Amino acid sequence: MTKLFKKFARNEEGAAIVEYGLALLVVASIAIGAFQYLGTTTNTNVTGACGALGSATC
Repeated sequence: MTKLFKKFARNEEGAAIVEYGLALLVVASIAIGAFQYLGTTTNTNVTGACGALGSATC
């Protein structure tokens, strides 16, 4: 039983997978925040342009 535990403790494949998962989570969080910001900014700009053109429907 102790051999199995020692072998499990030396195995670092699981740690690498967790690290990649955390890195992916950070990148995904940044991307979601950027897309939300860009969407809000684009909506504001389009609304302002429509108002400046005096268009009833945009």
